Amino acid sequence: MKKSMFVLSALLVALAPSFAATTSEHPWLDKQLAKQRYGCPPGKSPFKGAADAPVTIVEFIDYECPYCVQQEETMKKIMDTYPNQVKLVIKNLPLDIHPKAKHKALVAECMATQDKFWQAHERFLKGKTGKDVTKGVDEGQLKDCISQGGGGQVDRDLALAKKLGLVTTPAFVVDGIRQGGTIGFNQFKLLIDAELARKSGGAKAPDQN
Repeated sequence: MKKSMFVLSALLVALAPSFAATTSEHPWLDKQLAKQRYGCPPGKSPFKGAADAPVTIVEFIDYECPYCVQQEETMKKIMDTYPNQVKLVIKNLPLDIHPKAKHKALVAECMATQDKFWQAHERFLKGKTGKDVTKGVDEGQLKDCISQGGGGQVDRDLALAKKLGLVTTPAFVVDGIRQGGTIGFNQFKLLIDAELARKSGGAKAPDQN
């Protein structure tokens, strides 16, 4: 019995380095990188960052979703941290549980035709409504656009979200990796830095220390 215990102990000691080698420091990141990647073309959706940034984050939002409101500060921090390395694309996923969300998405789409998308985006996420959102736009042009259903971008976004299996907001597609629900800055940083590292000739991630 003592001999058997000695052999077992020796075996465990021998295997310990290999166990340590397979234990990840960031299991969440490993899970994301192991996922299947899906095509999520930006199309003509509004974006921030460099058009040719090595990492693309597509965010699907609902302007009445409280979690999208919470996520906004993180997205601003990401773009401040990676201004030339991340392209943030905004697409719409107004949920049926929020009856005014699709109209707000349409307003934002139509304000984009007057170069005021980000005004609408930011003010809707701050809970603004009516004139507080549309201040400075040509109201007649805006109403005509809304009455015609915009240019169909909201419906295209909804169709894409359905194809990708996205059913909650916010939802993200980061270089093809789908993720539903809010993501903290540190998690985003892990994923962005990993993507930058794997890109051939990719940019160096900024120092956060």
